[in-house]
Amino acid sequence: MCPTCGGRDTTDWLDRQMNRLLPAPYFLVTFTVPPALRDLARQRPGWFYTVLFEETSRTLQEIAGNPEHLGAELGFFGVLHTWSRQLVLHPHIHYVVVGGGLSPDRENWVTLPQADFLLPQPVLAARFRSRLRSRIQADQPSLHAEVPESVWRSDWVVDCEAVGSGTSALKYLAQYVFRTAMSGQRELVELDDGTVRFDYIDSKTKEPRQCTLGADDFLRRFLQHALPAGTHRVRYFGWMHPAAKKRRLVVETLLAARIVVRPKSVSPPDWHRRCPHCQQFTLIVIGKLPRAPPCTGCG
Repeated sequence: MCPTCGGRDTTDWLDRQMNRLLPAPYFLVTFTVPPALRDLARQRPGWFYTVLFEETSRTLQEIAGNPEHLGAELGFFGVLHTWSRQLVLHPHIHYVVVGGGLSPDRENWVTLPQADFLLPQPVLAARFRSRLRSRIQADQPSLHAEVPESVWRSDWVVDCEAVGSGTSALKYLAQYVFRTAMSGQRELVELDDGTVRFDYIDSKTKEPRQCTLGADDFLRRFLQHALPAGTHRVRYFGWMHPAAKKRRLVVETLLAARIVVRPKSVSPPDWHRRCPHCQQFTLIVIGKLPRAPPCTGCG
């Protein structure tokens, strides 16, 4: 599989997303699966990734819909990313979320109280943990029984970062939409005598490193990131969903109405045109006295 064949598709996708950016703050919200649950993704990838999208998106909408936080419906899309820099299975979803939401009556845009704060991360993480636990227990009770109880008592990770206009987040995520786990930036250094070496950047030190694997181990790591047939890497939710075109149009109209063209600043009225009786600046200049010549007799 050629790692660069998705270049044109990536560019086209990025252009479409850039053209749909709205005049509002954007956030990148990332839900990460704890290591103890990664084996579920390995055993039931199609089911697990679908459930992961459903429960993380419902977590976002549930917390945002609470009047204590925002009290509105969010619009967002998510990109599934399954690999680490060493090709280890590491499922997580990045969501690009518009800051603010559509009111329950769908007639008003609810603005964030703080432009750089969307939703509380601890609340999102706790609700994500609770929802995913209930879903796994309901759908796959045998798999749920294999998960250590300590997983459900530990702190989970949800990161919520303000990303301004959203441009930087789109450029970052575009590289994961159509490319494989071995992109053009991750070159094979050596393939010889059953050994594979490739370069990567250490996430902590930011230093270049080299990973060495046996050929069988390399293939196993690489192929576990091939999504099952029918599994989509990108999904849209809320008023960004393809079936919610009317709500999307309402949002675009409401946000467009918030763009106010500020008039040019008007100079303050001349103080000498103020009437001493009515205090209004209504006096009219009907003439100007000639300026007196400078005094030459003063010392």
